[in-house]
Amino acid sequence: MREINSKYDFSKDAVLLIDKGQHKIYWVGTTTTKAFRSNIYLIKDRNEGIIIDCGSRAEFKETIARIKQVIPLSYIKKIFANHQDPDVTAAMVDWLDINPNIEIIASPNTNTLIQHYMANGIKYNYYNTESNPTLTLDSGAILEFIPSPFMHSPGAVAIYDVSTKTLFSGDIWATISLEWKLILEDDFNEHQEYMDYFHKSYISSNKAVRNFLINFKDREVQHIMPQHGSVMIGENVKNAFHYLKHLKCGLDYFKEISDEELDFI
Repeated sequence: MREINSKYDFSKDAVLLIDKGQHKIYWVGTTTTKAFRSNIYLIKDRNEGIIIDCGSRAEFKETIARIKQVIPLSYIKKIFANHQDPDVTAAMVDWLDINPNIEIIASPNTNTLIQHYMANGIKYNYYNTESNPTLTLDSGAILEFIPSPFMHSPGAVAIYDVSTKTLFSGDIWATISLEWKLILEDDFNEHQEYMDYFHKSYISSNKAVRNFLINFKDREVQHIMPQHGSVMIGENVKNAFHYLKHLKCGLDYFKEISDEELDFI
């Protein structure tokens, strides 16, 4: 997969990341020069398209141009939202303008909040990841929805694609950096510094981290596809899990306040 970094023109191309015949994964994100660029992914499963974290409204035209290289826009049937932030979900307004029948996949917490992007009275089809923790696609491929609360949103949900052993992690393993490669190569130590900028401020605590990591005791992950930063494969997947296991972040930096110190209450 590392050859992808030199194979494609990232200023315009839809990038084929994984090809499992009738089940393919593409990168259709943005190459903005900002340090917080978004990775938008497209699952093409037979004649159905699922967008993973559709991005901001500012990125919509670029995303559309890339998707048209792969499938007609009418094939887009579902949009997944890891959480409600505008860099992740705001463009769903534009997608619903194209096709009001698109199904929005999200946790109940996220769904409550993304409704605020819509004009009053707009309804949409909703797939509840809490009551429906898996989704079987036409090819037989299975998507599993893995809750990742407080990493960083309380309603955040990751996707594990069983057939490709791919984890769409949302803001987990995100980076903030002007330096960017779609596929991370062998520079994990430097990459860790860029992850620190995000994780130490946005992830709530190591307790939240470990409650997420336990989901992968019996799930093999070969590819990590975060919403910001670089796709991780091979040894860097192991490095990424090890990084999270020992991460000190968020509330871990707060001092303990004793009852005695609060005896004025």
